Amino acid sequence: MSLSVAKDLECKIAAWLDAHGNKIELDINEGELKQCTPTMFTCSSSQTFINIGFKQPILKEEVNLEELQRNFSYIALNRLSLPGLDVPSNWEVYPQTRMSSFNEGVRIETYENGRLRANVFTRFFAIYGHQEQKNPIMDKPADEGTYLQLRRDIEGIIRLDMPLVFE
Repeated sequence: MSLSVAKDLECKIAAWLDAHGNKIELDINEGELKQCTPTMFTCSSSQTFINIGFKQPILKEEVNLEELQRNFSYIALNRLSLPGLDVPSNWEVYPQTRMSSFNEGVRIETYENGRLRANVFTRFFAIYGHQEQKNPIMDKPADEGTYLQLRRDIEGIIRLDMPLVFE
């Protein structure tokens, strides 16, 4: 049964990519970028998990656009939603970048009233999905039909508009 669910989902993803011209365009403006360490901010929700790292600690009393631009180190797009894609409730599906984190194609545009606005232009190489499992056996390969990866060259345009929340 799982194999047919995975195959059906892979077909849905392919159709979604075809309908969107192999492009993922997202406006992320809900939630917040919370400071996890002096040099890293994270946005974490059920649909989104993003890390933004800086070379030097970012201090609330000293933060400004120039400081953020100068100290920007990387972004990691660990989990992004695919709006309009009908995914079974027990599956997670998200695009994958070639590198887990990167800095090319990222522009911090503004920082006003505590809100960071940035544009990310990147390429994804695949859409990955897996069935959520309770208590998976460590080091055991995933069962066939519980995961998928659809490889394509996918353009990514991500616009962030979120508050920075300091520790």
